[in-house]
Amino acid sequence: MHQKLTIGLLCAAVLLSSLTLTLGATSIWLVAISGFFFVIGGTLIAAVVSEGYRRVDELLRRLPALFTARVAALGVDEETFLQVATCYRRGSVRQAEMFIKAMQDPYLTLGSQLIVDRCSQKELNRALQWQLSNNMEQKRRRLRILNGMAGFAPAFGMLGTLLGLINLLFNLGDGGLDVVGAAMGFAMITTVYGLVAANLIIKPMAIKMEQRFREQLAWQSVKHELLMLLFEKAHPEVIRETLNAFITGRPLQLKPENASVTTLARA
Repeated sequence: MHQKLTIGLLCAAVLLSSLTLTLGATSIWLVAISGFFFVIGGTLIAAVVSEGYRRVDELLRRLPALFTARVAALGVDEETFLQVATCYRRGSVRQAEMFIKAMQDPYLTLGSQLIVDRCSQKELNRALQWQLSNNMEQKRRRLRILNGMAGFAPAFGMLGTLLGLINLLFNLGDGGLDVVGAAMGFAMITTVYGLVAANLIIKPMAIKMEQRFREQLAWQSVKHELLMLLFEKAHPEVIRETLNAFITGRPLQLKPENASVTTLARA
């Protein structure tokens, strides 16, 4: 019901914007608002038709996190993962499973659970590769939707321009200057909205998302390295220092009392 209502409102906005021009609106504010809804509403409708409502809705909900979420950090999962490593190294499988359930990252959760369940390294790598491929495909799909919207916006801007010019030609003989001016204003303002939406809003967000995508892809290799250390039952201090070395870019440094476990590190 929510999906049908949203699509219906978008279609109604585009239709009313077109009718506003056809009926000869002369108010500058009405023309400006109508042009805005025509371009933005049309862009969203085209995205929904091409990719589906659920995917477009998911993309719009995740856009704020594009500028706020951190990439190169495990967050609350860091200490939990170290607790898993400590319990697994000591042979406390049940305690390790309790900490695994508290982790939020699905990649680390899957890998840690498979390791605790004594999964072979070949099966572990296969499962992690599947998880990574599925996650990356979702991100590629979101990027594809944004790039598609960047092409739809100028197209609807040009469509609005054509509608405005058609209305202008029909009113050259009988319409007054106010009607002609409103039609010309609608024709020009939709082009402006389309260019602004595509080049100043949507494309920069697509570039930002692509950068985040590359950062997340690089960070996945860090998570994989941590899981390999867990698989080898490396000392938690080794795992912590390895993680810090990846984040800060500094060489791996361990305390003297932990020097004997350096052979377990793969850094």
